[in-house]
Amino acid sequence: MEIIGELYGSKQNVPYNSKTVSNYTAKLGNYDKIKDIPELLEYFEEIKKDEPRFFYRFKLDAENKVENLFWVDSKARDVYPLYNDCISFDTTFMTNQYSMPCAPFIGINRYGQSIQLGCGFVRNESSVNFVWLFERLEAMDGLHQLNIIIDQDAGIRITILMVFIGIIHRFCRWHIMQKVQEKLGTFVAKREDLRLEFKDVIDYSMTPEEFEQRWENMVERHAVADNTHFLDLYDLREYFVPAYFRHRFFPFLQTTSRSEGFNAVLKQCVHPHDSLVRFFKQYMKLQERINVTEDGHEFDGDDKIVRLWGDFPMEKQILLTYTMPIYNRFQLELRKITSYNVRDIGVTEQGSIHEVVPIQGSVRGYDRRSYRVDADVTNGIYNCECCKINRDGILCCHAMKVMSHLGMVTKYLEHYILPRYGNLCTDFAKLAVGLTDSEKTNEIAERHMRAMEKEMADLKKAAADTLKKKKSAKDPVNPNPANDSEDSVPMEEDAATAENRKARNPPMSATKGRPGSKRKKGGL
Repeated sequence: MEIIGELYGSKQNVPYNSKTVSNYTAKLGNYDKIKDIPELLEYFEEIKKDEPRFFYRFKLDAENKVENLFWVDSKARDVYPLYNDCISFDTTFMTNQYSMPCAPFIGINRYGQSIQLGCGFVRNESSVNFVWLFERLEAMDGLHQLNIIIDQDAGIRITILMVFIGIIHRFCRWHIMQKVQEKLGTFVAKREDLRLEFKDVIDYSMTPEEFEQRWENMVERHAVADNTHFLDLYDLREYFVPAYFRHRFFPFLQTTSRSEGFNAVLKQCVHPHDSLVRFFKQYMKLQERINVTEDGHEFDGDDKIVRLWGDFPMEKQILLTYTMPIYNRFQLELRKITSYNVRDIGVTEQGSIHEVVPIQGSVRGYDRRSYRVDADVTNGIYNCECCKINRDGILCCHAMKVMSHLGMVTKYLEHYILPRYGNLCTDFAKLAVGLTDSEKTNEIAERHMRAMEKEMADLKKAAADTLKKKKSAKDPVNPNPANDSEDSVPMEEDAATAENRKARNPPMSATKGRPGSKRKKGGL
C-alpha cells in the first residue's frame, strides 16, 4: 500500500484498501496453484526458444503427478566443465507449497563466489529419487563432479556411491560438530582440556596415521575410549576429518555453507506457500544477481588500483594472473610468512627439507604447530604437509617462506597456477604474445578477431531481440481459467509436448519432524 499510495499521491486517494489488494493477490495465487506445473513446463519451453542449451527433465508418478524435477540453464552448462572440481549439495525445505525438498547444486567460480549449477525438486529424500536427480547430470555432457561435500544424509551418501564411481565425498563438518555439541556439550564443558585437545586433533592432524595415533592418545588420557559418541565420531573420521582428504580440492570450504548460504538467500525471495513457477522466476532473478556480481568483480579487477603488500615479484604476477578476490586471499597468505622462521633440517637427492616454525603463539588457520616443507629448487617443487596448494589451489605461507629463505620469490611457478582462477584479460595477453612476429600469425589473429567481433555482435542482437520480445509480450495469465478449453490444444504435437501436457501438480510431501498438530504446546 505504501507504493500504491505514492503512485496516487497519497494513501487517502487510493480507491481501495489493503484487504482488496490482499484478496486480489490471493486470487492470482490460487490460479497459480491450479495451473502450476503446466505453466512451469510451458515457461521452460519458452526459455528453450531463446536458450537452446537450457535443459530440464521431470518424472511423473502413476497418476501423472510430478514426482521429481530438475533444470539447469545454459550458462551453468557452459561453465560446468571448468568448475566441476568441487560441488556443494544440500537439500532445504520451506520453499514451495508442496513441501518438496529443494536440491540445488552449488559450485565455486573463479572469484571464489558461489554459483548455481542446476536445481532440482524431489518428492522425498529417498535414495531412489536422488539417483534420478544425479543421473540428470547427463546435461553436463557426461562430466560428473570430482569432489562433493554433502550433509550427513544416508540417502545422499548411498546414491553418490551408486551413481558416481571414484568421486570423493565428505560430510559437512559443521553439522557433525553441531551434533557433537548436542550429545557431548555438557560432558565436554566440564573438561576444558579435553575440548581443546579434541579440536586440535581434528583440525591439525596432517595425515591419517597422525590423526589415529593422536586420537588414541586422547581417548586414553581422558578415559573416554568406551564413550559411544566418541566411537561414533571415530567411525565417521574418513568423511569429515581434514587429514583424510588434504590432497583433494575443496577450496576455502569446510562445510555445506555454500549451499546453506544460497538456501538462506533463496528463502528471502520465496514464500513457503509459493508455486513452483514463482520459485523458478525468483531462482532466475537470483542467477541474474550472481551475474551482476561477476561483472562487478570484473570491473574491480580492471579499474581498481591495488597497492602491493611487499616487493616480491611473484605478488605482482599473481595480481595480473588471478582475479581480484583470489589475489586478496593470496596476499593474506603471503603476509603470514612474517609469522614464521625457517630451520634447515637436511638434504635429500631431490632437494632440501625445512621446518617452518611459528615465531610466537598461534598463526590464524594453522595454530601453533610447525610444518615440514620439502623443497626441490631445480624442478620448482615445494611440498608442504598442510597441502593448501591441493586443497585451495594457492601456495601456503610455509612454502612461500621457504621460497623466500632460498631466494626463489622472483616468480610464482607456472605449474602452481590454476586456470579456474585465471583472469580473462591475462589469458588474452598471453595469447597475444608473438602474434605480430610474422605476417602469417598476424593474419590468423585478425581473422579470429573479426570472427569474434561478429559473434559478439550477434549475441548482443539476440539479447536485444529477446528483451524486446519480453517487453512486448502480454501477461500470459488468463483471468478466467474456467474458460480454458481442450479445443485450443493442437492436434499434432511432439513427444515432449505431449508429456508436458500430461503432467499434473505434485501432492504434498511429508516433512521432517513431528507434525504440527502433535508438537508440544507452551504453557501459555
